[in-house]
Amino acid sequence: MNTIISLISLAVIFGSMFSGFATFRLTGMRLMYHFVSLILAFIFTLLSLIVSNSIIFYIAVLLQILTPFTICGTICNILKTQFQNTGIYSAHLGFMGILLILALGNLLIS
Repeated sequence: MNTIISLISLAVIFGSMFSGFATFRLTGMRLMYHFVSLILAFIFTLLSLIVSNSIIFYIAVLLQILTPFTICGTICNILKTQFQNTGIYSAHLGFMGILLILALGNLLIS
């Protein structure tokens, strides 16, 4: 298990929770599943750094991979109708792209 990538992933998830909170507040409960997935990814990533257990590590990586996809259906519909607000969502979408690449890297390196 690569703790450096996991630690960077944890920082990206933490930043995503802050940028996502603004997005969550703007869109209402439509992003609830994404926000729950993000919180679970944070908890399991933190646990994988504390507890040396491969099952927890792979659950954390799985959640890190799935979390960016939980936003796709909702955010695509929002961007179709509210294109002027894309600047608000760009930070969070950027974090989600980074998280996906880090999770795949973590999976390949472990």
